[in-house]
Amino acid sequence: MYILNYGPHHPSTHGVLRLLLTMEGEYVIKCEPIIGYLHRGVEKLVESKSFTAIIPYIDRLDYLAPVISEHAYVIAIEKLLKVEIPIRALIIRTIFDELTRISCHIMGIGCATYDMGLMNIFLYGMEEREKIMDIFYATTGNRMHLAYYIPGGVTNDINDNIIKLIKVFINQLNFYLNTVEKLALNNRIFKQRTENVGIISKELAIKYGISGVNLRSTGINYDIRKIKPYGIYNKLNFEPIILNKSDCYNRTYLRYLEIKQSIQLIEQCLDIIEPGEYCSYNYYNRQDGSKFFNFNLKLPENTIIYSSVENSRGEFGIHLITGSNPCTAPYRIHFKSPSFAIIQMLRELLTDTKLADISAILGSLDFIIGDCDR
Repeated sequence: MYILNYGPHHPSTHGVLRLLLTMEGEYVIKCEPIIGYLHRGVEKLVESKSFTAIIPYIDRLDYLAPVISEHAYVIAIEKLLKVEIPIRALIIRTIFDELTRISCHIMGIGCATYDMGLMNIFLYGMEEREKIMDIFYATTGNRMHLAYYIPGGVTNDINDNIIKLIKVFINQLNFYLNTVEKLALNNRIFKQRTENVGIISKELAIKYGISGVNLRSTGINYDIRKIKPYGIYNKLNFEPIILNKSDCYNRTYLRYLEIKQSIQLIEQCLDIIEPGEYCSYNYYNRQDGSKFFNFNLKLPENTIIYSSVENSRGEFGIHLITGSNPCTAPYRIHFKSPSFAIIQMLRELLTDTKLADISAILGSLDFIIGDCDR
């Protein structure tokens, strides 16, 4: 019996996660996940910021899915202020959410395969993510941390050129998807490394409160987009994709299927988008051709609200508590991180696992430490 440190600098820990493993031969008999190496104190920092200045901080939690996290935050404020959002803004948010989901799942599949020595898919995926970032840059002037969603809508409209970029991107994505099929999903070596490895039971998933792909692959139908619709998901024709065996292979396969579903959702959005306002006049004033955003938001005093969205990794939630007069900054904010639940589950999931399988399991779970060490 011996003690092994797995991380915090090991590349397959996807950030700076440390696993303190008690080993017996090549088997793990005890796992103690240790976090905090990336802690930036975001929840405390935002207590001194105005409600609008908080948005860029939220971008940097799950840094691969920034706008989806923004969505949860602005929904909370809009509920408190009872803001009516223009339909065009809701459609734009939904399109950008799904583009971000595609980007995240491309990275998730790429890392899961790269961790087992298959580098090609990771590189092909980077090329596709660049195209998504080109769309983001053309719309907002930023590539990753967009600070694009604001209470009342979005900061910039999308024009015909951007819509054309989106259509071209989703139409040519089949090449990448076919590559994933050939090099990974139908690859006998990949199957041998991932099938029946790292199985999550329904009971284990419920016990630790995991969500997203890792939950739906166990057979549990839970998707915030259907249970508590936001954006225009209630007007789109789709059902959550559910699998019944949550091993490393099926978690990767489900991300592949969800990329295909996101393409269909974006196509539906583009079919119904019409000219109109992209932000409420109350929060985005336009006078004499100039544009400026109302940065001096005041929320109702001494109020508690929770809002959540379906992040690419699961349920991302905002627990917002407002203070007393003048309420121009939060009294307290707590972020519900899907990655945190995944890390907790490693205590049981990695027990009795071979050391060689740990990289495959961690890659298939697709957690983000920045979201966990908030």
